[in-house]
Amino acid sequence: MNHAPDRLASVHRVARVTLAVVYLWHGLVPKLLFRHPDELALLRDAGMSARAAARTVETVGVAEVGFALLLLVAWRVRALFLLSTAAMLAITPVIMVYSPRFIPAAFTPVTFNLCVAALGVVGWLASARSRSDRG
Repeated sequence: MNHAPDRLASVHRVARVTLAVVYLWHGLVPKLLFRHPDELALLRDAGMSARAAARTVETVGVAEVGFALLLLVAWRVRALFLLSTAAMLAITPVIMVYSPRFIPAAFTPVTFNLCVAALGVVGWLASARSRSDRG
């Protein structure tokens, strides 16, 4: 009895739901509900005005909440995993260049972003395998 398809489907579920929770949390809590100063600082470091940074943080927060919901609603859309991975890999060097003071922080965006990117790859791989195995 081959349980690999069941395991891959489980890996896919865990990856998708975890990514959705991550995007929901990071969209809601530090961006929309609490307007954490670090969120603004990252954008100010890149040259945005205080007003533009505040608007961008709000826009990104709404987009992250929307992406979290999309991950759950569009369950079979594998490209969402790659979109998440690409976003994390693209934003990490930008933070390293414009906000290097965040790199040695206790909760550094480097390892967080890389973990989210890796989870996207895991979800993408598991979803491809589990779908093809089911026939």
